[in-house]
Amino acid sequence: MSTLKNPAAIVSGLFAAVAAVFNIPFVDGLALYVWGNINQLFYISSLLTTLGEQLPFPEKYATQALVATGVVLLAKLLLNAGNDLEDSIDDS
Repeated sequence: MSTLKNPAAIVSGLFAAVAAVFNIPFVDGLALYVWGNINQLFYISSLLTTLGEQLPFPEKYATQALVATGVVLLAKLLLNAGNDLEDSIDDS
């Protein structure tokens, strides 16, 4: 049950399973990098979305990146809030 409290372990385990299925050795490290830097990746993708027509690739890719990073950021924030709530309940 303690692994469910550590978001990095959850993300690492999920990406390790994907890497094992598809035999991709660097997926675990990439997943941990994305998890640790999701705030910056969300900001970058939001900037790409605001540039719109000036991008060298279709605008829909920037929008898809914004949605994907937003979902991951929301999950990270909810996990952190849940952990903080649990810690405050344990302390009282």
